[in-house]
Amino acid sequence: MSQNEDTASYFKALGHPVRLQIARKLMEGEKCVSEVENMLSISQANTSQHLSILKANGIVDCIRKGNIKCYFLKEPGKIQGLLAVLENTIQEKG
Repeated sequence: MSQNEDTASYFKALGHPVRLQIARKLMEGEKCVSEVENMLSISQANTSQHLSILKANGIVDCIRKGNIKCYFLKEPGKIQGLLAVLENTIQEKG
C-alpha cells in the first residue's frame, strides 16, 4: 500500500461515528470490550467489529486478561492532536 492509501485507510477507520466515539472513550484509558459495549449501547458483535477495524489500522491494540480483551489507543497523543486540529478547523468554518 502507498503512503496515501495508508493515510486514507487510517482516516476512514476514524471516520465512522461509532469508531470515533470509541477512540474518544479510549483516550480516557484502557477499556474492556464489555465496557465499550455498555458505554455505547451497541451489541458485542458490533463493538468487536469496530474494534477490529481500529486494530487493523493500527489505532488500537489489546491485551488479554484471562478471557477478557481490553483495548487501548496505541498513540493517544496522536489521536488527540489529530482530533484537535480537525475540530479547530471545523469551528473556524462555522
